[in-house]
Formats: sequence, structure tokens, C-alpha cells
Amino acid sequence: MKTNWKLNILSLVPVLLMMLVLVGCRAGVERFELTNYIGRSVASFEKKTGVELGEQSNGVYVMEDVIQAMVPDGEVTAVTLLKDAGKYTIFGVGIGMSRADTELKLFEKFGKEISKAINSDNNSVTSSYLNKEEELYVSYDIDADSVIELSYYKLEAPKEEKNDDILSINAGELIVMIGDNRVYYNEAMVYLKSAQENYESEYGKNIWGVDILGDGNTFGGLIKDEVLQQITELKVIKSKAVELGIALTEEELADVKTYAKEHYEGMASEDIDRYLITEELLQQVYEDNLLAEKVFESLTINVDNNVDDIGTKQITVMDILIYGTDFDEEGNRVAYTAQEKEQAYDKAKSLLEQAKTTEDFYTLAEANSEADNIEYTFGRGGGPTDYSVAFEQAAFTLRTGEVSDIISTDYGWHILYCVSDFNADATTQIKEKIIEQRRNEVFSKLYTEWSAEYDIVINSEAWDAVTYEE
Repeated sequence: MKTNWKLNILSLVPVLLMMLVLVGCRAGVERFELTNYIGRSVASFEKKTGVELGEQSNGVYVMEDVIQAMVPDGEVTAVTLLKDAGKYTIFGVGIGMSRADTELKLFEKFGKEISKAINSDNNSVTSSYLNKEEELYVSYDIDADSVIELSYYKLEAPKEEKNDDILSINAGELIVMIGDNRVYYNEAMVYLKSAQENYESEYGKNIWGVDILGDGNTFGGLIKDEVLQQITELKVIKSKAVELGIALTEEELADVKTYAKEHYEGMASEDIDRYLITEELLQQVYEDNLLAEKVFESLTINVDNNVDDIGTKQITVMDILIYGTDFDEEGNRVAYTAQEKEQAYDKAKSLLEQAKTTEDFYTLAEANSEADNIEYTFGRGGGPTDYSVAFEQAAFTLRTGEVSDIISTDYGWHILYCVSDFNADATTQIKEKIIEQRRNEVFSKLYTEWSAEYDIVINSEAWDAVTYEE
């Protein structure tokens, strides 16, 4: 069976989800890691962490004996864990953790502490850690040798350094130009490697050389083409978002930072070096994806949501099939002899009598049906394709709880039981698909108009040289 691998404009949202898969589901633990929320507003910090902060003084917010946050200019830049901080952590370190475990955790991030200071008033010793961007103070109870307080500070980089960081987002050869937008090797590889990991997890590492469509093109080549198409779509939509005045909110931007941080920390160091990946680059990628999703939602939210039940109603039936034919060694259907047919039909009649009185049709079907599948859910025109239209027609005449007479198809004889003559959940799913299709059509038309305004120039030589084995 040929599969249509052609991605469309709606591949934007799956890309974001695909990338989230790469870092795994760590939300349960990560929610309480307070360094994830540096740079957020107080409201966002409270919402994400579940704490309730009160302003103690100008720019200082406190939850008594739990957390203190420094919030100059509306953004959290420093946090302190106090004695009752419980599950909250800073770099995985929490109140009560032993000195040995704490030093082991912090060594990878900071190396050895730069200084120690003894405080005789509360019988503690404080270790200081420092790098270019962060400063950390960890206080230990001298007797218990465990953490009693942590203070973390985000240091503001010099303006020159910030500019260098912005320039370093783009690295490697220029791969494609979409109007004035330039996409370099490292950004393109974020998308390609995300696609590679997802397809290999489902189909294996040997998928890339397979000619899926039978036209001489490898699957790997098709995916590379689609990655560039996807990036093009994102950049065009991003440009249009500016014209339309659609932008990410402060909280959405904060989420972007969190996604990028998790993704970056989940990457192998060799991949970071090989593909020239930075956290800032991942932040840009997530921002593009989330913005594209927001543009889609904003421009299609008013699509007609009215879908009647007539063409969408789904029913669910159970089926007992007694074969009236057999198959030869080559898989061709072969008719039963007259005697075999009579025996099979007699069996079907006996089962029909049982079906009319049983209170457990499923068990009866499971024990006697000669087909692999027992239950079917479908709408008009969507019945099992292996059976004749008589199967579907009979199914739609039944009411919930009713049993059909014997139905004849090319396969043999069927007895149907109506589980539901209106499967509400399945019907709702069909309606949602129809509405989503309408939204897709609206947005696809808009995108076609937008894309005509942009010249696309691809550095084919550089892109063709990229392999999945890199």
C-alpha cells in the first residue's frame, strides 16, 4: 500500500510536539525546579510553581519560610529556598539534601566551590559557586551536614556578550533563504534530526534508503525536502504574524524558554557540538513553531462549527461470522461444497437462536465467530470494506440492543448485535475532524496567497551533502 508522505501546512503543530518527545516527559519533576522560571513574571512564576508570593518590599517577594524571589523590572532574577521549601529544588538540590550529594550534583554545573564562610550564629557553613551567568550559595548545617538554605542569582551578561550570543544563533552554511529570512545549517539540523529520531523509532534506522513511493526517490530524500518545506512555511507565517500584529504573550515566551532549556539539557554533548546547537537557537525554533500555531488558531477560530448528525452519525455493532467459503494455498477464495455450506449455515442458525437470548453477545461472538474482528464502529459509507453493502445496511436498521437476522455476504453468514445506534463519542470525533478540515482549508488558502510573495533560494549543494549518518 502506498502512503502519502507529503506533509502539509498543518505539520507545524506536530513538529513542536515531536521535539517535546525528544526530551521526554519530565514535567512532574521539572515543575519544582525553580531555575526553570528565572526571567518570568511573578504571576507566571506562581502559576507554574504553585507558590503564593507576597511582596515584602520593592522587588522582593516571599512565601514565608518557603521561597524568596528577587523581581527587579518585573522579572524573577534570583530565588532562595528556605527551611520549609520541601519539594522545590535549585539545580536538583533541595533542603535537607546531604552535603556529599549536593556537591556531586553541583560539580558538573559549577565545578568546585570558590569559597566557604562559617556563620556561628546559626551553626552553618556556606559554599559559594560562580560561573559567567550564575551565582549560587549553599548553606549547610554543620552538625547534620545537610542543606538548610540555597540562594541562586542570574547574572546579567554585558551588552557586548548578549550581542555575540544573538549572532551565534546562526552557525554553519547558509541552507535556504525565504525572502529576507536566512536559515543556516544548525537550525535546519534541529528539524532534520527531530524527524530522523521520530521516524527511526517507528520504522528503524534502515528506512532512509527505501524507495517508499516506487519513483526512484529515497525516503530520506523526501524527508529532507519536507523539512525545508516545513521551515519555509514557518518563516513565511512568522513574517505574516508581524504584519497581522499576532505575537506571543509573556507567558508563552516563558514557556518557550522552558521548552528550549529542557530540550538543550536533554541533548547529548556530542550532538550539541556536531550540529552547532545552542539553547538560544532552540528557543528561536520553539518560538517559530508556537507562533505559527497561534497564527493558525487566530485565523481559523471563526470557521463554521455547525455539523449535523445526519452524515456523521456513527454506530457500533458486534459481528459473529461463520464462513461460507475457504481459501486455497494461493489465497484465492474457494467455495464450500454443498454439504459444507449446509453445515456452516446450520451453525449460523443455531448461533442466531443463542444470540437472541444471551445477555452477553460479546462472549458468544468471541467463542464462535470465525473472523478476527468482532466489533465495528462506522458511519454511512464507512462499513467494513471486506463485506458487502448488505452488512452496513443491516447494521443501520438495528436499534441499540437488537440482533439481526442472518446476513449473507461473499464471506459467509453474519449475525449482528447493535451495541449503540448512536455512538456519541465516535460521532463527536468525526465532527471534530470535519471542523478541523475546514480550518485546514481556510488556512491553506491563506498560506498559498502569502507564499506567493516570497522568493525561495536553496543551497542545494550544501543541503544534498547532509546525511542521516552525520
